[in-house]
Amino acid sequence: MRIDHVSLNVSDRDRSIGFYEDVLGLRLRGTPGPVDEPAFVGSLGLFADRAPGVRHVALATDAAGQRAVRERLDRLGIAWRAERHRDHDSIYFSDPDGLTLEVMVPTA
Repeated sequence: MRIDHVSLNVSDRDRSIGFYEDVLGLRLRGTPGPVDEPAFVGSLGLFADRAPGVRHVALATDAAGQRAVRERLDRLGIAWRAERHRDHDSIYFSDPDGLTLEVMVPTA
């Protein structure tokens, strides 16, 4: 399992894109869409539909790894939800402090 991306809620997405490009040398991938969809700058997904902060941390694994996490979550009584994306299948759940974690399996 590895960190795939980190998603952030930002107050001004255009300003944040410029910051990450200018300061870290990251490049915007594609054209930003609606504020409730991520604009990816390097491995950072920038959203602008909620108060600023960490939206989620995404961990990539294979299907067996994701299945093992789902089984552990079920055994521990931790709620999770599944979501299918354009190029990956994900499960989302919260850690003890309420941080959202995504465990994703690339499909493309």
